[in-house]
Amino acid sequence: MARAAVRSHCVGVSSSGASGFSRLFRRVLWIAFVAVAVPFWIVASAVVHLPAIAWHRYRTPERTSIMIHRAREAADEGRVWDPRYEWAPLETVPPHLARAVLIGEDSRFYDHSGFDYEEIRSAWDRWRRGGQLRGASTITQQAARSLYLSPSRNAIRKLREAVITVGMEAILSKDRILELYLNVAEWGPGIFGVEAASQTYFGRPVSQVTQQQAALLAATLPAPRTANPARETRGLRRRQERILDRMERWDRSPEQPITEPSRAPIRRPAESIEWPSERP
Repeated sequence: MARAAVRSHCVGVSSSGASGFSRLFRRVLWIAFVAVAVPFWIVASAVVHLPAIAWHRYRTPERTSIMIHRAREAADEGRVWDPRYEWAPLETVPPHLARAVLIGEDSRFYDHSGFDYEEIRSAWDRWRRGGQLRGASTITQQAARSLYLSPSRNAIRKLREAVITVGMEAILSKDRILELYLNVAEWGPGIFGVEAASQTYFGRPVSQVTQQQAALLAATLPAPRTANPARETRGLRRRQERILDRMERWDRSPEQPITEPSRAPIRRPAESIEWPSERP
């Protein structure tokens, strides 16, 4: 009987050990699968947009992902959604407007390959010192988000955005990316593109926008649905003043590479703007 008990105990220990090893093995396999499958899915789900990027090299987008998202939001809330969207070729955009947008949103646009690592490092250092964490998205990243993705802030969307950004920089010229951005960016509730924004806020075509108006439009971009020329705030005016100040200092610079946007709007890097907190 004693031998039987010992044998039974040993079998139990062996079975328990095998079961534990099996669970560990399955867990390792699952982790390995996730580690391979998730990045593959993220890349694959972003790569499917490459044909659309190639198409947008020459074609005007009829609608964008952000427009579809806003339409669904309106439907869910029972609101009538009547978007304003009108395309403006880059050659019709005044150089001072292109300059104001680049100063406000991505001053190193013509010098980076889709990601502004200096701005990312600056934002990270500021956050580590206890400051507010702010975005460091480039114009290419913002255009990718507006054209092909949703405005959500989850990590998967950011990774897909990065893959699409690489594709856009590889397929499209810088001028074309800027043209797409100016025309698909959200400039207010239901207002898409700089032509629609100019017509809505100032009652004039974008080609006739003044420098003051250009700076005001550029100041709208960080929060177009809550702070725009139709809903002015102190924060919006402060941003406008900072952009105007930078534009004036830029004009006084001995380096003057700014010509028509379709040729070479801005080649020289510029320091980024530290935006004040938005307060009503």
